[in-house]
Amino acid sequence: MLTRNDDIRHQIWQTVSELDEEQLNRKPAPEQWSVMQVLRHLNLMERIIVKQAELALQKEQNVTVDKKPYELSLDRSRSLDAPPHLQPPAEPESLADVRRDLEQSHQALTDFAQNNDSSLLRSKSFPHPVFGEMDLAQWVDFASYHEERHLGQIKDIKQQLGF
Repeated sequence: MLTRNDDIRHQIWQTVSELDEEQLNRKPAPEQWSVMQVLRHLNLMERIIVKQAELALQKEQNVTVDKKPYELSLDRSRSLDAPPHLQPPAEPESLADVRRDLEQSHQALTDFAQNNDSSLLRSKSFPHPVFGEMDLAQWVDFASYHEERHLGQIKDIKQQLGF
């Protein structure tokens, strides 16, 4: 279940590896995010997925949820503003801090998925703002699609800045 998540994360680190901290914190335009802000957003998203999934496990009610087309999130021609709790800070951050936090949130997602039976993950859910109710197994898988979408954004930012 987590191979795709790990592969996309590896691609992200490869894509940003040649950038220094100043480059990572540079925005292509005032209204756009920097690469570092995208990385922080990924951390915030993973943390909220794990938090909401842990809360969903506490619910007594079991559900059956249809497979949602969250693969559509790869279509970057459609975009939504991230909700306030998933917005990265405006001020520059250090790569060491963001990388540490991303590694921790990724480990938390990995531990959550590995420490819970897949049938249990399919029996609990919480809503996605676009795709509606998704079971926890879908949420774990969705995390990789969300990161792949933002990998494209990181590549675009690098291109816009001439890196």
